[in-house]
Order: sequence, then structure tokens, then C-alpha cells
Amino acid sequence: MPEMNDSTQQDGYTLEILAGITGVSTQTIVQYQEHGLIHSQFDDETVRALRRIEHLRETFAMNLGGLKLLTHLLDEVEQLRQERRTRR
Repeated sequence: MPEMNDSTQQDGYTLEILAGITGVSTQTIVQYQEHGLIHSQFDDETVRALRRIEHLRETFAMNLGGLKLLTHLLDEVEQLRQERRTRR
């Protein structure tokens, strides 16, 4: 598990640790955060989101607007699937 200092241990990962885990530059992570693609709290969910965003960007050569729209739609689909599962 990556080392974290006391101030980030409860909150999640630092920007540098997140970049190291995902292989995404700190500048790109900040850019994604500014465009609302990821939340400001860097945790395991952020790692999954970054990996998904990078996969979509590399596979489909999408710009930030397209990535934001597609990730939002994928999140909605997942939420609907979870709601459907709980109704069974």
C-alpha cells in the first residue's frame, strides 16, 4: 500500500500518489478535476474513475467534453443497474 502522510491518511491519496498509482500525470489529474471528471477527494473510487477515463480517452480519442458526457452516462447506467438489482 502506498505511504501517506498523517494529513491524507483519512482523506485518501495525495495527488502525487494518485499519479503514481494510475500513471496519469499530476497536471492531467488536476485538469480532469477542474472539468468535473473526478472528485477532489482522491480515493479508490478516483483510481477506478481515472483508469476508466484514460481507457476511454485512449480507445476513442475523446476530448474532455466527450469524456465528461460519456462518464456521466456510464455512471447513470451503473446506478440504474444497481437500482434494478435491489428491486429483485
